[in-house]
Amino acid sequence: MRVLQLLLFWLLCSHATGANILAVFPSVWRSHYLFGRRLLQQLVAGPQNHSVTLISPHAVAEGDGEPMLDNIREIRIEDPDLKQNWLDMGMSFEAEQMHAQSVMERFTRMIYAGTTNVDLLLSDAQLRKLLTSGEKFDLLIVDLFLSEALLGLAYYYGVPTVAISPTGANSWLNNMFGNPQSSALDPSNFLPFTERMNTRQRIANTLMSTFERLTYNFFHLISQQSVYSNHFELLVQELPNYRDLSKNLSLALINSHPAMDYPRAYLPNMLEVGGLHLLEPIELIVPNHVRSFIEAAPGGVIYMSLGAEVQTAQLPSDKLAILLDVFTHLKEFHFLLKWEADEFVQPLPENIMINSWWPQQAILAHPQVKVFISSCGQLSVWESIAGSTPILAIPILAEQEVLAKRLQHRGASLTVGYETFAYDALLHGIRQLTLNATYAHQTAKLRTRLNIENSEASAKALNHIEFILETGGADFLKSHANTLNFWRSEGLDVLLIILLGICGILTVPFVATCCILRRSYYNQAAQSQQQPYRATLKAVGRMNSYGDPSSCTSGAASEPLRRTRSAQSLSARSSCSSFSSTTPTTPSSTSTTPLDLTPPPPPTATLSPLQLYINQGVYASHTQESPQEVEKERAVL
Repeated sequence: MRVLQLLLFWLLCSHATGANILAVFPSVWRSHYLFGRRLLQQLVAGPQNHSVTLISPHAVAEGDGEPMLDNIREIRIEDPDLKQNWLDMGMSFEAEQMHAQSVMERFTRMIYAGTTNVDLLLSDAQLRKLLTSGEKFDLLIVDLFLSEALLGLAYYYGVPTVAISPTGANSWLNNMFGNPQSSALDPSNFLPFTERMNTRQRIANTLMSTFERLTYNFFHLISQQSVYSNHFELLVQELPNYRDLSKNLSLALINSHPAMDYPRAYLPNMLEVGGLHLLEPIELIVPNHVRSFIEAAPGGVIYMSLGAEVQTAQLPSDKLAILLDVFTHLKEFHFLLKWEADEFVQPLPENIMINSWWPQQAILAHPQVKVFISSCGQLSVWESIAGSTPILAIPILAEQEVLAKRLQHRGASLTVGYETFAYDALLHGIRQLTLNATYAHQTAKLRTRLNIENSEASAKALNHIEFILETGGADFLKSHANTLNFWRSEGLDVLLIILLGICGILTVPFVATCCILRRSYYNQAAQSQQQPYRATLKAVGRMNSYGDPSSCTSGAASEPLRRTRSAQSLSARSSCSSFSSTTPTTPSSTSTTPLDLTPPPPPTATLSPLQLYINQGVYASHTQESPQEVEKERAVL
């Protein structure tokens, strides 16, 4: 009896200590809501007896025909208002317009649409009533896809925050948590690049990553700050700086897996929980009429859906005609087609069944389903791999194109480009996937690698959420990197200081050397002006005979030239050498100048008669010519 009383007391205590959780999923994309709602279902199904209040434009209300869950209270924000605002901001749900938008256009329009949608959500009367009701919460779970102003809810209630990212990691989420991201290793979500980028792709990715960071810090955060201030300044007397709200982020749940995407570095409070939204096998239920249609197909079933929001009925008429031609040609297959319009474009063939919404995971898990024609969204790919169904990918956006490339590299899919959409390509892709069993085998192999059967992602996410609740936010897991601004986190301030230091090291010695040399030059010029300059030289002697070699050593000048003593002595020594070299006698033992036995050059016509006479006399005096020869030469002159 005593044990029973203690057990009852423990149950009452556990019931009383269950956490009250607030969840906000503001995205207009239904896939984001499905990912987060599955997490909440698993959270309230645990023994902790948690309760959840869910706010979303896709929330299930009474009368929708969908099952209501215990301990989950859903508040639906008017979906037409948010969706219409999304369209007014230039976004679209049509495949043709989505594919036609450039990267920069889609990026900027998405920022505008995300900010205005958060403003509309916070202005909703139901949410304002909840904020002023006095109800307390213990944890905030929020989809932070361009909705950072919602972090004001965590400050208002004074609770830690868990962020979910159904589309995988992005530069905004990494920036808020301070997670490292390299433009050489991590491609942008807006570019169709895988992690193995060449030089040209890395240049484009670096420019795009820089543009994302600058736009996020100096444009997007400022607009989110305005929304945050407008809605919370009336509820709180003193608001903190908006950038300080990211310090309250305790955990991020990212819909990715290394085997699906690529291995990359994450902080301890950022978890990869790819496949979190997958249902248990017991929950996979196919309606009876759909099951009968599937099992009646002689060759199997092909299921086609381009996503939760992309409308197949809005495809261009030429692409729709190609699809219907292929479907009618493959009569051995039955086709399940997601079709949003009330009427079909033509009389519906017998092998085609249409519906605006299908239980997709349950259909893909059926063994009769052979191929999944998809745009390669994150959630659709996980559901296809869980059912071991190969994919014929028709990607529309850049991130879908990257995922299709990875699946094709692993042998689990084939790709038909949206721009190259043709009858032959589509028919060939279906034939390859249905006739070649290798694709289904590789998909099943990938399913084992992702460890889908053990529900590892769900257990990891739930355990960490419980840990956040127990520790009050797990502040010791948070990185200080999110406290750095753009300039400090990118190291621009350090780079600037290093450049200034290098310039200083090179400039100071150069300037000092120039100053010293200039001062030395001025000093030498001043000393030169103070010393007398010798303009003339005195004659030492007179030359009696031009042919006398003794005149070389006398030091007398032959002409009144203005020279220095050094130049005069050098001229005298060279004259002596020339005279001595023309003498045919044996040189003295003290002379070191070699004999020059070459005869003098003949006189040129430019020499004057006096110079010619003197040269001949000098030459004659050295060769000791006879008086008769001298008289003859004089007679000639």
